[in-house]
Amino acid sequence: MSGFRGRVFFPLLILVTVFWVHGVCAEETVKKQTEYKLGEIPVVGKRLKEPVTSPYAVPESSQIQTDVWTAEEIEDLHPATVWDLLEQVPGIEVTFQGRQHMDFSNMRGTGSYGVILDGVYVSQIDRILATLPVDVIESMTVVRDATALTLGPLTNFGSSTGSSNQGFVVIKTKRAAKLEGGLVTSYGTFDTEKGHLYQGAKIGNFDYRLAGTYTHTDGKNDGDRDEWYNGSRNKSLLFRGGYTTSAFSADILGYASRGMREFQRGEIRVPTKKSDGTFDWSKVGTLDNAKWKIDPMESEMIAVNMNKPWNDTQTTTLQYAYNKLHVRSVQASFVNTNVTKRDQDSYSHSASLRHIVNWRNNILKVGGQFLSYRSPDGLAPSMGRQVYERMYSLFAHDEYRMLNDRLTVDAGIRADRKYYVKGPGQGESMREWADPTYTFALGSSYKLSSIFTLTGRYAYSENSLASYQVSADGSSLPAEKRSRFEVGLLANVHPVFNPWITLYYYDTKDQKVTKSSSIDPATGDEIDYVVAENVVTRGYEAGVSGNIDLLGSWNYRFQYTYVTTNDDTVNDSMSHRLASASLGYKYKGAFANASYRYVSSRQRSSSPAGVFYYELGDYDRFDANLGYNFKVFSRDNKITLYGRNLGDKKYATRYVTGAYWDPGRQIGVELAVSFF
Repeated sequence: MSGFRGRVFFPLLILVTVFWVHGVCAEETVKKQTEYKLGEIPVVGKRLKEPVTSPYAVPESSQIQTDVWTAEEIEDLHPATVWDLLEQVPGIEVTFQGRQHMDFSNMRGTGSYGVILDGVYVSQIDRILATLPVDVIESMTVVRDATALTLGPLTNFGSSTGSSNQGFVVIKTKRAAKLEGGLVTSYGTFDTEKGHLYQGAKIGNFDYRLAGTYTHTDGKNDGDRDEWYNGSRNKSLLFRGGYTTSAFSADILGYASRGMREFQRGEIRVPTKKSDGTFDWSKVGTLDNAKWKIDPMESEMIAVNMNKPWNDTQTTTLQYAYNKLHVRSVQASFVNTNVTKRDQDSYSHSASLRHIVNWRNNILKVGGQFLSYRSPDGLAPSMGRQVYERMYSLFAHDEYRMLNDRLTVDAGIRADRKYYVKGPGQGESMREWADPTYTFALGSSYKLSSIFTLTGRYAYSENSLASYQVSADGSSLPAEKRSRFEVGLLANVHPVFNPWITLYYYDTKDQKVTKSSSIDPATGDEIDYVVAENVVTRGYEAGVSGNIDLLGSWNYRFQYTYVTTNDDTVNDSMSHRLASASLGYKYKGAFANASYRYVSSRQRSSSPAGVFYYELGDYDRFDANLGYNFKVFSRDNKITLYGRNLGDKKYATRYVTGAYWDPGRQIGVELAVSFF
């Protein structure tokens, strides 16, 4: 109990001290707020930064941990899905499974992250992010680790594969600033086709934008379509509208999609152990016979965001969102006619109310959030077990500036508490409160000179057990307790050369480490048998970016990540080195872009046969595109030739029912036409 009191008292003491310092030192004059339209990110010098009144703003000490990708940068990369974009973010590794959960990802090797789409707290991100059209994205902000105190809970919620959140990905869709409209259409390898039609306008204080997207691919075909079985299709409609004045602003998101996705067949690469202790090698080199797909996969989202500036210093933001996901898992076989269909629906609500006080030298944020998540039929890997849980959260955060804004200090506290209506575990009615979990954060940023900025952060967080994790003997396990230390250095040397580096150290007590797994080959249900161990994780992220005007306009970005732990089991299941890079060039109407990704090897995986060691990853990949902007009847048009995995590398990032190989080189052409 004394330890708990100390963890609560220390951050509260910091907050009280900051408030007292503000009261003594702050000037009587106030700085007028920047008028804020929800969904907008203004440009401050050469750096993109949220206004302080935005619900997605982070403190100055967190800026080095935050990556912002604009619509133009996303367009330059020409990603097929949001996953392709996330692979360019330092510290994020994306793996493709091909089964019930199609795409996994982690941040800094040991944790997941939350996704917020125009105010919607998205659950089951592995299924949504593959279908969300990248053409509708205005910006994507990745806030890593202990910097995300006011965005959402850092304990798992609404995810059957949940673990402690390392941060958040905030995605904003496009809003119209003028009359606009156009068509984007493309065709490429594997009979891959896309059509994207949009129209929008701004009329006085009102704006709207409507976008419809259709995508389809037959998947790879080496003479036998069933050999790969990785086709998909999706159609979606998105509406984004808003009303903006200096006295009040609001916006609304409406999104609906329906699609289908086949689960790629895995190639069996390891023998099966027989009862007498010998190994059966007969299936090695063959394809797994499971014939699974999701059909249909339907998503509906609605979000309302309202922003009210009461005066020059006081702003209140209210957000509400609803998300429904209907998924039907169709399980069959290539060797018999048996077919099983199982629904995996989920429903979630979220609401938040926050108030921001923007004094001359101080920014205070207080608020609360409510999250509700329900899955009547259960989700993979825990199908058949109902999940119904709610979370109630309160937070307070304060940032104070001094020495002519050269030095900032900030502190915050967040409390999250779950209420289990059903589950976790067997999905039975519980109606019980879980123990509250706490997150404390302290940070500071100091401008050493006009070039160098030094940052430091500390955060303490707690995390409850995920529903699919149980101890081998059935005993209860304590909550995970993690202390996180970060220090960073940013050097704005010149527009041509802007390097940065972040070092981090995590000391995690009672981290849940998987020692064995059980996977039902018929249903895909998975249970991880875990133990609680103390794990130390350390690593660093470094990068450099810049713009060069030389025979045209060049831009580049390079990032490198290294992470390791003192736990052999955890270490074997992560890639320790990640690297990504992008290079862009523009000259008059012509342009060319290239991107690179390197992922080092890791060995540990699981399958219906249990946990075993198989080498995964250890690959590099090149993507590129080139094209030309031109006008027809004074209308802007663009043609783009693109290529993905140009080296035609054969690599797998996950092994369950087999190794899921990348389909290889893909090329295509895209034409974008403007109507206005």
